[in-house]
Amino acid sequence: MKIIFLFLLLITNLGLSQSIKLSLDGTEWSDAVEYPVQGRQGILINQKLSFGEYHTLLVDRSWTKGSSSMMGLSQGLPTDQDFKKIITSEKVKKNQTLYFALADSLGNQARAYCITNFKSKDFTIGDNPNSVINLFGDILGIGDESSSTFYAMIYDAQATNRWELLIDNQEAQLNPKEYKGYLSKSKDEFYTIKPLSKVISKKGKVGTMPFGSAGFEIRNSNGVAIAAVSMIDKGVVYLTKVSPEERILLSGVCAALLLQEQI
Repeated sequence: MKIIFLFLLLITNLGLSQSIKLSLDGTEWSDAVEYPVQGRQGILINQKLSFGEYHTLLVDRSWTKGSSSMMGLSQGLPTDQDFKKIITSEKVKKNQTLYFALADSLGNQARAYCITNFKSKDFTIGDNPNSVINLFGDILGIGDESSSTFYAMIYDAQATNRWELLIDNQEAQLNPKEYKGYLSKSKDEFYTIKPLSKVISKKGKVGTMPFGSAGFEIRNSNGVAIAAVSMIDKGVVYLTKVSPEERILLSGVCAALLLQEQI
C-alpha cells in the first residue's frame, strides 16, 4: 500500500502519465551502461535474477540452518575453522536471511550472505579491525534502536576477498539527502552507498520524490560515482567502465539491494 501511495503521489506531483526512471546527475554517468533487471518480481521459487551479462547461479532465502533462535554472520573465510560470528541476533528468523551467487560471462563470481530487519544494537562486534562495523560504526549509528539494518558479506569466487555492506533502510528512506551507507574491505578500500531521490519521465521531466528514495548510487573512496541501482518497478542497474573484478563486486551489491526487499 505504501508503494502504491508513493507512486500515485509521484504522478500527481510530477504530472507523469508514463513510466519513470532514476535520474542520475554528473559527468560520471556519460559512459555508464544501463541494464534492465529481469527476475526481480513474480514467482520467487527458484528465482533467477539477471541484468546484462550478470546472472544469479543460486538464490536461497533460508541459508541459515538449524532451529536455534541464535544465528550469526562470521568473520574470516567460509573454509576456515576460525570462521567466527561477528553478528548475532536472538530475533533473526530464516525469512530474514539471504544467500546468493552471481556470475558474469567471464566466469567472475560474487557470493553474498545477507541479513536484514534487525536492530543495530544487536550487533556483536568482532575483533577484526577492518570490519565495516569497527570502521564506520560511529558514523552509521551502531547501537541505536533502528530495526531496519541490512548487512551483507560479499566474497569473490575463491573466498580470498571479503567486503562488508551495511545500510540502515529506515534512515535511507527518512533522510535520503543526508544518509549514506558503506561497503568496505579496509579503512582505505571502501565505497559509499547514497540514496537517490530524483526521477525522470520518458518526456524528460525531472522531479524529486517528496519522501523516500528511488534507488542508490555507489561512489568509490575518491567520491566518484561508478554504479547505481534503481528500485523502481523491475529495477535497473547502471555500471561505468571499471575492471571486470570491480564490476562483479558492484553488481553483487546491486543484486543484494534488489533482492533484500523479498527476504
